[in-house]
Amino acid sequence: MRPMLGEGRGRGRDGSRGSAAGRRAANPLSFARSSSSRYLLTMLEQAFFLPLETERLFAFLHRPAGACRGGIVLCAPLAEEKLWAHRVFVSCARALARRGWAVLRFDFRGEGDSDRDFAQADLTTRIADTAAAIAGLQAAVPGVNPVTLIGLRSGASIAALAAAGRSDIGRLVLWDPVIDGAEYAQGVLRANLMAQMAIHHRVIETRERLVERLEQGGTVNVEGYEFGPGLYRELAAMDLRRSLPASAVDTLLVSITPRAAPAREALVALAATVPRATVAAAVEEPFWKEIRTFYQHAGDLYRITLDWLEATP
Repeated sequence: MRPMLGEGRGRGRDGSRGSAAGRRAANPLSFARSSSSRYLLTMLEQAFFLPLETERLFAFLHRPAGACRGGIVLCAPLAEEKLWAHRVFVSCARALARRGWAVLRFDFRGEGDSDRDFAQADLTTRIADTAAAIAGLQAAVPGVNPVTLIGLRSGASIAALAAAGRSDIGRLVLWDPVIDGAEYAQGVLRANLMAQMAIHHRVIETRERLVERLEQGGTVNVEGYEFGPGLYRELAAMDLRRSLPASAVDTLLVSITPRAAPAREALVALAATVPRATVAAAVEEPFWKEIRTFYQHAGDLYRITLDWLEATP
């Protein structure tokens, strides 16, 4: 395992280490906001659909205006976390493009503007979608091989699974990845139970009843998203402690906390099993959740990621 990178180097107005919310204005990688024409001087952006056999993926390509130093595919988290993280993903893609990277964002099937309903997609389809996104980037920007995958939360886990066995993936950047899929799946059920309490002031369907419904082919609604049996089953079986050690690529594992703190122990333990892993800790609010702050940039996370990308051949 490589040495850990800086654990939240940002400082507040008084010079002390502060929360992420108080530091975003000092983000050295933020793109110009005053004029859209200035974006075009450093990057080109294009929305399009990637064709699958009978379906389509919505994708958005951010090209550097000058020479391209490599290709990156961004993998978003699932469901509501994707919604809240969207602005940070856009800002990150633009920051990377300004530094010379060609970056592809895309919607998994069942989400955003891609085909299918949410209940019809699972981890298997999302891994296939990631492969299609990689191929789409390589077709749109010839010569970007190998490709770097960057993912957040469940999207980081999907990126790790999609990279397995591929020779065209050079690096993995996993932002606060979901390590234990069974724990994540239980969180899905817990969110449904909490919604029941908020609406009915009591639990109408128990956790056991929700699991039974999934086992019988039904769905469970979580924040408006219908989690189907396939997705729930595959999430519950996912464990990066088994799959990630098989990776032979350079891997950056980033723990995200709202105040300066060491990387979470589970992430450090995971990194110890990966031959070419670096661990870092970023100071950011949990921007993939509904928080009071309008979160447009994740400056510390961008800095850690870009520093590592530029230091890793």
